[in-house]
Amino acid sequence: MKVIYIIHQFYPEYYTGTEKFVLSIANMMQRLGNRVRVITYSSYDYLSDTDISVTTGPDTTGSDTTRSNTTGSDTAGENLFVREFLYKGIPVTAFNYKKLPEDLNYGFTSPDLVKAAYDFFKKEKPDIVHVGHPMRTGELIKALKLQGIPYIITLTDFWLLCPKHILLTASENLCSGPEKGKACKKFCPEFPGGMISQRIKSAKDVLAGAKRVLSPSRFLADIFKKEFKDINIEIINHGISYGRIEKNSKIYKKDDSLTFFYGGSFNRFKGLHLLIDVFTKISSDRIFLKIYGSGGADKEYNLLLKKMAENDARVQFCGVFSEDQVGRILKSVDVAVVPSLWYENYPLVLHEALACNVPVITSDAGGMAEKIKNGVNGFTFQVGSADHLKKVLEAIIDDPQILNSLKENIKNHMIPAIEQEAYAYEREYKRAVLSCVS
Repeated sequence: MKVIYIIHQFYPEYYTGTEKFVLSIANMMQRLGNRVRVITYSSYDYLSDTDISVTTGPDTTGSDTTRSNTTGSDTAGENLFVREFLYKGIPVTAFNYKKLPEDLNYGFTSPDLVKAAYDFFKKEKPDIVHVGHPMRTGELIKALKLQGIPYIITLTDFWLLCPKHILLTASENLCSGPEKGKACKKFCPEFPGGMISQRIKSAKDVLAGAKRVLSPSRFLADIFKKEFKDINIEIINHGISYGRIEKNSKIYKKDDSLTFFYGGSFNRFKGLHLLIDVFTKISSDRIFLKIYGSGGADKEYNLLLKKMAENDARVQFCGVFSEDQVGRILKSVDVAVVPSLWYENYPLVLHEALACNVPVITSDAGGMAEKIKNGVNGFTFQVGSADHLKKVLEAIIDDPQILNSLKENIKNHMIPAIEQEAYAYEREYKRAVLSCVS
């Protein structure tokens, strides 16, 4: 089969969970004998006359030798640049604008992309298209419908429901969904009501046109079903690449030192500031916090994080880790913390920690609470509560031996392998293609 992956952003610029998911599945599909290509939006400056050669840079896959040899032009349209390159053996087509659309991050339409989208699929003739994220790519999905090309969608966040994609209100409280736009009007007045109504209609059209709608977590599926009752959503859990996993076999004694771990982007809704604030208020010379990841677009927030920790030598910013380092790093820490302030769907670092036999502390919301059972394979705390998180950390610090029973429980629950995930998706691709033939 020829499989095209559509995603809102991709390596080497962006390397969070959704990008990692698409890269992993595309690689596996290649290994299974399929032809693949990724089409994505890119924020690189294409206005230069010189072709660019991009190293992987801060890419979490960690290869500093992989180079993306790029060529391109503005022949796709007056306001559109398109470039093609290889990333770790995966062909990528990336588009960018000379002048960015005002609704780039929440709109479903882009007049500049219409013809390029249609021409792209007419040329590529894929058997199936897998939408990993529909942001910035609405015209591509419309082109699929016009040409009768089947597509499936994997839900990876709440973008189709929420223009902010994180289901947080203007006052940064958790939201349970748009309620046909009523909740948006009440809790997020910064968005025009007409825009929200049209957005929900467009989202329903995208979902209804898919041959399959998949979700890696039950929680995410249920949130979408609440809004779109007629859409059937099936579950395929994300898989782990066990070739990189190393088991943490440490057995704890009462006064052992402990290293806590955070791995992810430095976005406010990820809650890293909450963790640093709580950690620095705990008086103990037996604890350490290792922070892995990189700053987001909010430079002030990045500076705030560094300032919060600058007088505490126990807190260490360790930079970005590569895929090949995941097992070694998690093997060397004692507890992973996922302090997110939003409904995380299926944070991959959580599952990598469990695969490495490392207990996890996480907020009691979304897909996180679906995977972490309090007192069984980790601990949960009330989302956004510094006091509750502090109590959980202090309980572990006072008696590290409680980690031993958690680690025994973790051993009895296998996280799916990436191969299992890939086989499941390949079956879905074949079913979607056959449904068109029949």
